[in-house]
Amino acid sequence: MENFIVDSNIAYDVVELPSRGIYYPNNKLSVKVAYLTAPDEDILSSPNLVQTNAVISEILKRKVLDKDIDTNDLVDVDVQAILIFLRNTAYGSNYVMNLIDPKTNENFEDDVDLSTLEMKPFELLADSNGEYAYTFEKTKIDITFKFLTKKQEDEIEIIKKSWNGIGQPPSKTKELEFMIKSAKGTRDMMTIRNMIQQLPIADSQNFRKFVNDNRPGLNLKRTAIAPSGEKVEYIIGFGVEFFRPFFGI
Repeated sequence: MENFIVDSNIAYDVVELPSRGIYYPNNKLSVKVAYLTAPDEDILSSPNLVQTNAVISEILKRKVLDKDIDTNDLVDVDVQAILIFLRNTAYGSNYVMNLIDPKTNENFEDDVDLSTLEMKPFELLADSNGEYAYTFEKTKIDITFKFLTKKQEDEIEIIKKSWNGIGQPPSKTKELEFMIKSAKGTRDMMTIRNMIQQLPIADSQNFRKFVNDNRPGLNLKRTAIAPSGEKVEYIIGFGVEFFRPFFGI
């Protein structure tokens, strides 16, 4: 239960977190988010700043009222939900996606009602450690795992950007090391690392696909019908077009 009181002069609403709290020590399910106001326009008025993580971080710090969570620790799916709330309440829920007709290669638009976005079903059951069970198909090794936190995802991105070795950076291996918490009943990290080094690529790929398919979040997949009659499947993005109403261009 929150032990803080929100200033009665601040208008806010409660945003449910698509992550369902599984990434956070306090299992937080929702946050109080203040509405955008005129002073926020100083931050959101520059198209260049809007495209940086800095502006998003600043808006989250200003608008998320809860004191029991660090906005820097919010995972992407929860940030998306908060940004959608801010956009919907400030400018309305209509969002125009610019797409390409695969048959004619011509541009066309598809209107999305952001207020209709739903959370993906999440049916995995955690054990007493907050971990999820999985068995590798080929090696038949039983493991438990957790989804990557924001801090871990950021560390993997740093590895990708800073890698100067020959070949590919060891980002996939690092993902597995972060996620897998036990293997064959042991939690010894050295044993787990050795297991990962010997893991067949099929097991590694199938596990990551399982994680991606079962990760909690918003259902951002959409299907549009192009002018030619072709079906176009796409995922709602959060690039410059999403923020266009904020800076009025």
